[in-house]
Amino acid sequence: MPPNSAPFGNEALEVLIAKDERAQMMANAAAKLEEQFSIPRFRESCRPPMPALPQPTAAQKNERALFTRGQLVEVKSAHEIAETLDIDGKLDGVPFMPEMAIHCGRSFRVFRRADITCVEGHGLRRMNSAVFLEEIRCDGSAHDGCQRRCLIFWKEAWLKPVEVVNSLLMADKQSERAATGALVNLPTREESRYLCQSTVLATATADLPRWNLLPFVSQVRDGELTVTRFLLIIALAILNLLRKLLGLKELGRLTGPKSKSSKRDLGLQPGEWVRVKSHEEIKQTLDSVGRNRGLFFEPEMSEYSGKSFQVDFLIRKMIHEETGEMLHLSNTVVLKGLTCQGLCAKSCPRSNYWFWREDWLDRAPTPFT
Repeated sequence: MPPNSAPFGNEALEVLIAKDERAQMMANAAAKLEEQFSIPRFRESCRPPMPALPQPTAAQKNERALFTRGQLVEVKSAHEIAETLDIDGKLDGVPFMPEMAIHCGRSFRVFRRADITCVEGHGLRRMNSAVFLEEIRCDGSAHDGCQRRCLIFWKEAWLKPVEVVNSLLMADKQSERAATGALVNLPTREESRYLCQSTVLATATADLPRWNLLPFVSQVRDGELTVTRFLLIIALAILNLLRKLLGLKELGRLTGPKSKSSKRDLGLQPGEWVRVKSHEEIKQTLDSVGRNRGLFFEPEMSEYSGKSFQVDFLIRKMIHEETGEMLHLSNTVVLKGLTCQGLCAKSCPRSNYWFWREDWLDRAPTPFT
């Protein structure tokens, strides 16, 4: 097993896949093995050699899978996915995380293509051959309970169209068991840093020139972005660039009069209803750059002022994308249905949850049904 991998015992594996019958069967089989698995050991243990994959034709080499929004796809078997990974458990720099193993063999619809993505500290960058699946988020179970709940990047090599019949021989049970063990024991730490898709995103992506419009044209073509919203994003980018040159803050950015932000404890719980405060009330909780205890009130969040929403879950810890450290939070919640729509991030498809300080909220009565 790689020296940086976090060992997974049988109990942890069973918790990971308790809600999935097929994955539970794999766990029961894996529990009978006496040794830990790793990607190198999985490959070395395949005796007799696994069937060779058929070589693609020249036309197939030039044709990308290009899964599109709404398409029904199946996550490949653990055996098939393990064969795509390098010794560090990555493909094109993107790690296959232990939390993803539960989805092997299951079908989902494509939510968005991940040809472009925002990366904290680096802006908008591009990625090859990856998509997001509808509401398949990381539960943090292999990363000490991180509650960020990021949408998972799925390389197209880990997926196949549901209508495609697999002509390859099915991997035998022993190989599938070994592959499952290898996937759930993939590394989750690099020395003191947590290792996940979020923390390696800067190195797993490439630069995207600021005025390269091709990704947006593709989003319009694939129905992910309307022409109206595309024009709005371009206009907003130009206006914010001009404002920056004039020394002004970006449109919608709220800032406060204080050098130190406030802290409020409402003791909110999942299921409670809250109202987002007015802009003026929120400004009083922010410091001079628009943060409350280090957390920005983002411009896109402004549109929710005065509206009521239900608390989805509390957030108490999350992995910082740039440093790989676990951050501990208090008095912070996620509201149901509120995720980044990519307006300020140039149509980024990551759909990250907004994190709301309790300072920005008031309790609200439960609406009549």
